[in-house]
Formats: sequence, C-alpha cells, structure tokens
Amino acid sequence: MSSSPSAPFTIHSIAFAYPGNPHAVVLRDPMTLEFLGAQPEWSAAGRRAEAAYLRGTRPSLRVVFARAPGRRGRPGGAWRVHAKGLGGPGVAKRTVTLRFNAQGLSGPHQFRLDAPLPAEIGTLDVYWQWQAQRGREHAQLSWTRHRFFLPWRRPIAPAIWAALTEPQDGPPREPARPWVYLPIMQWTCEWAKSRNGAKAICDAILARVAESGLQYAPVVAAYTVQDMLTGAGGYCFGWYHMFQAMTGAQGVRVERRTYAPEWRDQPRGEARWCAIVVESPGINRSEPLEIASTFHDVERRPVESSPIEVQQERRYRFWGAPGVRADGHCINFLKHGGRWYLYDCCFRTAPVALKGFSLPKPNAKRAISVQRLGNFKEAYLQGGVPFMLGSLVHAGRLHRTVHPDTPTGRTRNGITLRTRLIPRRKAQITFYWTE
Repeated sequence: MSSSPSAPFTIHSIAFAYPGNPHAVVLRDPMTLEFLGAQPEWSAAGRRAEAAYLRGTRPSLRVVFARAPGRRGRPGGAWRVHAKGLGGPGVAKRTVTLRFNAQGLSGPHQFRLDAPLPAEIGTLDVYWQWQAQRGREHAQLSWTRHRFFLPWRRPIAPAIWAALTEPQDGPPREPARPWVYLPIMQWTCEWAKSRNGAKAICDAILARVAESGLQYAPVVAAYTVQDMLTGAGGYCFGWYHMFQAMTGAQGVRVERRTYAPEWRDQPRGEARWCAIVVESPGINRSEPLEIASTFHDVERRPVESSPIEVQQERRYRFWGAPGVRADGHCINFLKHGGRWYLYDCCFRTAPVALKGFSLPKPNAKRAISVQRLGNFKEAYLQGGVPFMLGSLVHAGRLHRTVHPDTPTGRTRNGITLRTRLIPRRKAQITFYWTE
C-alpha cells in the first residue's frame, strides 16, 4: 500500500542487519555470497529481503525517509513517527528531526520495536502501518511487510563448521561477525519451530533434513556447504559440515568426526577390515549410487563353515588401505546431559544415544578399537554398517579382497561378515578417527 496523498514524506528504506545491530543475525546468499544486510532489506524501489533477529529480543532498525514529490509546505523538522504492527510487534514512537538532501532523502534514523519478538524459534510475518504526527498534523505513511526468522541463540562462527575452501569472513565492516546462509536459516527455523534446548533442536533438524531436497551422493559431487546449497547435495564430508552449519544456525555446536577402517593384514593372508559396507541408499536417494557388485555374505557363525550367500547388489563400500588411513564415513556428535549422541544425517533420521562413550580425539596415525567406545558398535555400527568386508578363510579357502586402486584395476570383495557377529572384544574392529 502507498502513503496517503497528504503525506509530506514516505518510507524510502528500512535496514535490519546493519553494522553493529546486536540482535540481528547476518544472512548470506549462497549463490552470490552477498550479505543480505549489505543494503536495506526493504526499499520502496521493491527490495524485499528476509532478516533474522534473535528470538525474544526487542531489536532496533534504521529507517531512511524520502520527501514526497510535489508536496507543498515543510516536510522537514521534528516529527513523531511510529508504526502499528499487524501480526507482530510494531515500531515504537520516536521524535525524529528530518533533513532532506538534494536527492530528497533523509539520513538513517534508528527506531526500536514497541514489544519483544516471540520467544520461540520460528518465522514471523508482520505488517507495519507507518504514521507521523506534528502538532495537529497527522499523516499516514507507507505500509510495509517483513519476514523475520527467529533463531534460538547467536549462530556458531563459520570457522567452526565451514570446510577450508568455504568463505568464512563476515561483512566488510564486521569481518569477524558470524553469519548464516539464508536457506539454512529458513529451514532450521521451520524444522525446529517452538523447540527448546540443544538436543531437541538437533533431533528436529535431523528428522526433517530430507525436506531440504538435498541428496546424498549426487551425480555432481559437492564437499562444502555452499556447493551443496547451490547444487543438489553432497557426500558425507559435505553432509557433516552441513549438519554443523544447520545446528550452528540455531546456536548449537556439534562436533564432527570421520571414522575409517584400519586394514590390518593377518596370518594366512587374511585382512580385517578392508572396508565398511552400507546398504542404505542415503538421504533422498532410492538406491545406492555405486554399481552392483558381487558380495559373499556370511550371516552366521562360525565364519569358516557357515553358508556363503552370494549377492549381486548396489552397496556403498568405504575402503581402508593397508597401513594407512583411507576412506570412511563422516558423522556428528552432540554432548548433552553428560551423554554423547550420534547424528548420521546421511543414513539415519534419529539420533543414537551412546553409553560409556568418549569422543575420540582426531588422530590419523593411531586406530582405536571399538571395545574402547562404549556401546558404539551395538547402538550404531551394526545397524548403520551391516557388513564389514575382509579377506577371510572359509572352508579352507582364502576369499581375498582386492582394493580398487590395485594396478590390475579389478576390485574384488572377499567375505562380507555381518557386523553384529564380530566380537567387540580383542580389538576385532579398529577405526582411525579424524575431523
């Protein structure tokens, strides 16, 4: 709606995430990398950008006025200005002294909301009816509409969640200020609506992350949060950065770790374990991306005499390599109430409660046995990783695994043993842990 014919001036622009505004959250466009608050989020010229304020705060905003064209009389001087709110708080009354430059614009004037924003995570759409008064002179100014995202707490700095090749600096005048990609703020404020507490927020994001439309293992691989947002998704390395960015948008810090199998050569030519094997297709996929491979599954003990079930299936194999850390899988962790919770947003929709677990320190040179990780194997591994691939002897014959990077280029699966059948004790399964 426009201002009334008698209005001596109009609303030219409104800025929310201007430099130094303590309650505003800086938003960034993943396509252009521009900060939404680099220019006023609302303008009479037609700009309508979203903004974010911390929930429950009573923040400030800056308004620039424009002299109405063809208006007679004195539009400048002292005016009492405010805005009535529809759907949320309005703008508190304030006396401003208006001086218009040669272009007919005033300087920026700071206002404050007339009431706090809702105290819950969510999205707020509000209309403002701007009015001005000077003595007996009353003027109806513009109607303006705004969308605010209301996160739980201040966002986590990008240096925590971003990959090394990801942009991390804040706005030019505030390079150290944390920021959030716009789609991530929009998604997480919807998914975690009305939630309270770090774990409740993480659980809600994990349960609904598929609604982002992002995919595990897209045709074009992505490994940074920005590339995932501008593409179709990414592999687990991108996803555990993405989950950090999503929880970080609500001010919740989660940790990230990669676990990779230690390929240990054994007597008789055996090797444990050459790869972890995952059957789940991954988020927003109907089947694993890998081509079908021949697997030799052993579902019962004893391994050497139980039947082998030959399967020609699509499964993910995350390979180890003899004597070094190679491939693996990337996951996130939250410590809450003295207990660690595991979040695997690639393959699971619910967190895993861990008992007796301590988060391994990143170390690419020393592997850790699962027997030292509490119930990690029982609670997570044997469900998320149903098989471990190895070179094992069966009925007196060695079923050798051949790594895909061997000179022959001919990969071979040895024995895929049900993970639940592998004892936790005696360091049967060992992983390298890195960030």
